[in-house]
Amino acid sequence: MRGNPVRKTVLYGAAGAILCVAGLLVWAFAASTDRTSWPLDGDGVLLWAVQGETPDGVGARALGVVSLAATGACFLLIPTDLSVKGSDGRLVELGDLGASRGWAACCDAVESILGVRVSGYATLRWSDAEAFCDAFGPIPVEIPGVVTYRAAGVEEPLVIGRGKQELGGATFLAYVAGASEKESAAERSERGLRALLAEAAGEETSARVFRRVGSSLPRSELVSLWRRLTACRDTLKVEEVPTSVIVRDGVGRRVALAVETRQLVAKAIRAKELLTPEAISVAVFNGSGARLVATKAAQYLEARGFRIMAVGNADVFTYALTTIVRLTDEAKAWILRDTLPGAAKVVTQAEFGTHYEALRAKVPVGTDLVLVVGAGMEWNG
Repeated sequence: MRGNPVRKTVLYGAAGAILCVAGLLVWAFAASTDRTSWPLDGDGVLLWAVQGETPDGVGARALGVVSLAATGACFLLIPTDLSVKGSDGRLVELGDLGASRGWAACCDAVESILGVRVSGYATLRWSDAEAFCDAFGPIPVEIPGVVTYRAAGVEEPLVIGRGKQELGGATFLAYVAGASEKESAAERSERGLRALLAEAAGEETSARVFRRVGSSLPRSELVSLWRRLTACRDTLKVEEVPTSVIVRDGVGRRVALAVETRQLVAKAIRAKELLTPEAISVAVFNGSGARLVATKAAQYLEARGFRIMAVGNADVFTYALTTIVRLTDEAKAWILRDTLPGAAKVVTQAEFGTHYEALRAKVPVGTDLVLVVGAGMEWNG
C-alpha cells in the first residue's frame, strides 16, 4: 500500500534572526550513534550552531545544517526557536536544547526534523565568531544595497553602504545578520560565505584557527572539511527551511511546512527532484453539508499550489471523515493528505465503490485525486 510516510508538521517558536555565517564558525555533525568521525565516503550533513548569551542563559543564537557531497555544498538555515519535544515530552526550543541537554540531543532533534542523517557536532561561542572572521579578513564583499544592523542594547544602528566593502569580523557578521531591501537573509548569507571562503582559500588553514571550536570530530577532520568548503565555494548554495506561523491556545509558534521542507531537503541535500503540489490535480466535493466547505477547501489547496479541477457537492452529506480517492499515483495522495489541516483517509477508486460511481460524471479527465471533505475539517489558512 503506502511507502515511507511524509513527515508531519514540526512546531517552531517565533522566528529569530538566522546567521548562516555561523555555519562556517561552528558545526554540529551527527550520525545516529557515532559522532566522532566523518563518513568514509566523504559525503555527509553537518549541523552547525553558535552559542551566545540569551535571557535564559547560554543557547544557540544561530544554527542550521550544511551538506557536503559530490554535488557541492549547501547550507540550510533553521530557526533557533524551533519547538521540539524533550525527553520528558515537554516542548523546548531547539536553540536551548544543545546547551541544556547536550549537542548530541540537538543533533537527534534536527535529524528528526529534516529526515536526514547528521554526522557529529562542534560549537563556538558567539564572542569568538568575530575573531574567527578576522583571521581571514578583511573580507571584500560586493554589496548590492544598504544593510542595517541593530545590535541588542545599542540605540544607533550600524549602516553598511552599497558597493564593494572591506569588512572586518564585526562588520561582516553585521552584514549577514542585518536587514536589506535588496537581499534576503539567505542571499546575504550566500554572498558573505562565498567571500569568506575565497579569503580562506588563500590561507594555509591550520588547527590553531579552530582552537576555540568545540567538536566531537578530531581537529584534523574539522580542518579537512573546511578545506572542502573552500574548494566548492563557487557553487555553494544557501536555503531557508520553509515555515509559517500558527497560533494555538494564544501562543504563536513557527511551523515547518512539511511537504516543502521534504522537497527542499531532497533537492538541496539528496540532489533529487520531488513531486510538488503543482503537479497534482484535485477535484473537491462537499461531503459534510457545511456551507461553502468545498469552495474553502479548494481555495486552501490552490493557495498551496494544487491544481483544482472541479468543485461541487458529494453524493451525500454524511461523510464523518474526509476521504481522498487516488486515481493515479499513490504518492500524490500522501502529499495531499499531509497538506490538509485535519485527518483524512486515503482509498482507491475500487475501495470507494458506489460512492465513486455516483461522483464519476463530475470528475474531469486528467484528475489525480478526489477529495471529499467530511465533518470537522476547518479551513482557516
